[in-house]
Amino acid sequence: MAGASDAASLIGAVPFFGGLDEKKRNSIASQGKELSYKSGDTIVDEGTMGVGFYLILDGKAEVRKKGKVLASLQKGQFFGEMSLIDEQPRSADVVAVAPTRCWALSSWAFSSIVKTNPEIAMMMLKEMVKRLRASQTLQTPPTS
Repeated sequence: MAGASDAASLIGAVPFFGGLDEKKRNSIASQGKELSYKSGDTIVDEGTMGVGFYLILDGKAEVRKKGKVLASLQKGQFFGEMSLIDEQPRSADVVAVAPTRCWALSSWAFSSIVKTNPEIAMMMLKEMVKRLRASQTLQTPPTS
C-alpha cells in the first residue's frame, strides 16, 4: 500500500512521532488508511465528532473557522490531534484546496499506539503547548 510507505516516511516529521525508531513508525503507518480528496472537498467539518488524525501525504488544505482561513497545510503537516485527545467535536473545518491525499489514523488505533508507546503522550503534550502558545501570541493585541 503506497499510503503506508508514504506515511511511514512522513511520520518522523510529526513532532509526537519523531522520536520513534523506524520499526515503530512503520508499525504505526500500517494501522492507518490512505484517503483522497478533490479540490473543494471538506475533509473534516467543524462541530462534528472527530474520529481521526490526518497527515497530508500530498496536496494542500486549509483550516477554516466560520469561513476565515486560519492556516494552510501541505505535505507533511497534520491535523485532527485535538479530537484524539479530548473526544470533542472538531474545532474547525479542513478543506482540500488541491487534490489531496491524507493518511488517517482512527482514534482507537491511536489510543492503542499511545498505550504501547507512552513517550508519544509527552511529545504530543509538548506540541499542543507549542501550538497553544503560538495561538495566544497571534491573539494578543499589540501594546502601545
